[in-house]
Amino acid sequence: MLFMKYFKFYIIFISIVGLFSCSKEATVYDKPADQITPGNETFSQIYNTSNTNLLSNIINDIDASVNPIKIATENGLTYFDGTNWTTYSTLNSSLPSDIINCVITGTAYTWIGTNTGLVRFDGNTMTIYNTSNSPIPTNKIRSLAIDNVGKLWIGTFSGGGLASFDGTTWNVYTPSNSDLPNNAVASVKADNYGNIWVGTANGISKFDGLNFTNYNTSNSPLPNSNVYTINIDDTIVWIGSNGGLTKFNGSTWTNYNSSNSGLPLNLVRAIVLKTSTNLTVGTEGQGIVDFNEISNTWTHYNTNNSNLPNNYINNITIAYDNKKWLSTNNGIAIQ
Repeated sequence: MLFMKYFKFYIIFISIVGLFSCSKEATVYDKPADQITPGNETFSQIYNTSNTNLLSNIINDIDASVNPIKIATENGLTYFDGTNWTTYSTLNSSLPSDIINCVITGTAYTWIGTNTGLVRFDGNTMTIYNTSNSPIPTNKIRSLAIDNVGKLWIGTFSGGGLASFDGTTWNVYTPSNSDLPNNAVASVKADNYGNIWVGTANGISKFDGLNFTNYNTSNSPLPNSNVYTINIDDTIVWIGSNGGLTKFNGSTWTNYNSSNSGLPLNLVRAIVLKTSTNLTVGTEGQGIVDFNEISNTWTHYNTNNSNLPNNYINNITIAYDNKKWLSTNNGIAIQ
């Protein structure tokens, strides 16, 4: 009876969270997998506000591609060089908001997406772009990507659509002026062939610079049109949605969900590729799962069978030292 009480609470809580997600659409949530695969591997390091200078335990994004590592939190931005933690907030910098949704490192600048504008940071000076001083369509920045020619791509929360900025020229794409399927853009990724892949609240879209090719539940095997995350391995696109994990090679779709695989929950929020056939998938409520596509093995880690600090995974990134950094709602876990 106690289990059923808390299980019902879990379902009600997740449903409420879904109403306030960037998709703004009602969602039917799948129950967690009943069987949890135990694993011997634990996380080598846990970082939180009690053992570092992090300003919040809610970690929205991490860019660990270069040193120092940049950490986007609900209460400011933190740099970590392996020894020192340096924090930036509205109290000690020009950040327009303490809610940092995403961060990415470019050739000359670090780009920071906040709730009240886009920030370009050269290590000393922060330049703010918002709806008052630029063509950026909304101040709530959800996702960032840099393509192979150095152009910045900006995904926004519901209402703003997609934008690009090359340092001089802005371009804005919305359903009213293009074939972008929805204004809520949760994920943006650039492939090696000049295409921009856009995850929206109405499917995934490939933009070749001229045209949008849209895939959703109506015209493709995509299991759910609420797309939250994308990762790309050459010509293979991995998609995380409210319907699970999807692999798309340009012609064939393969769907993995909690009914046909070892995926513990269909709410996929992060995907990272260790190799082309070894993935780690982060979920909204059931931790992570390591997936070996060749052997079709799934190894599940959550707070019950590991030292993972929280089961809500916002992002996963491979660091410059080949370690995985997990952004959770209760700090950082390194594997």
